[in-house]
Amino acid sequence: MTFKDDLYYIEKVLSGSVNDFSVLIDRHKDRVFNLAFRISGNREEAEEIAQDTFLKAYHSLGSFRKNAAFSTWLYRIAYNAAISCIRSRKKLLISIEELSSDPGSFPDIPENGEESYEEYRKSLLNFALGKLNEEDRGIISLYYYEDMSTEEIAFATGMSQSNVKVRLFRTRQKLLEIIGIAEQNQLVCHEKI
Repeated sequence: MTFKDDLYYIEKVLSGSVNDFSVLIDRHKDRVFNLAFRISGNREEAEEIAQDTFLKAYHSLGSFRKNAAFSTWLYRIAYNAAISCIRSRKKLLISIEELSSDPGSFPDIPENGEESYEEYRKSLLNFALGKLNEEDRGIISLYYYEDMSTEEIAFATGMSQSNVKVRLFRTRQKLLEIIGIAEQNQLVCHEKI
């Protein structure tokens, strides 16, 4: 079976073959879900966001201009849907200053072994990502997990490319600060034991 590019299926859907939209869903569902999950931090919300994304994409398919990749256009819809979802639940974010007051929520330092240390680093990164606001999590996810360029992220988020670069820089700094505080608190907790 030969696979066609996204534009082929978009044209088929726009010509009335609505069943061909399922190919686009199958092709992009995992990445849309992953982006939604990284931003929302909640599996059920991510599933809802992904469904909403594909529903909005289907209804807006006629407005897709083809000046960007379909996936980038789809990520813009997913990003905006995830941000809207987060804002609607009015989640309170923990500031960096508040992090040091709750050392029990940090990942445990591994006893030994390179593999367990790698798992610790991954859980520490996920912990730090969870402390970012939804927009910063989204930008980091698009850049590092989806391998999007700053130009593509600018299109997906509606920000300027220079703003994306600044946000990436500042978000990396925040992540390093959060990880540093988390590691320092873990060391203090282990010394008290």
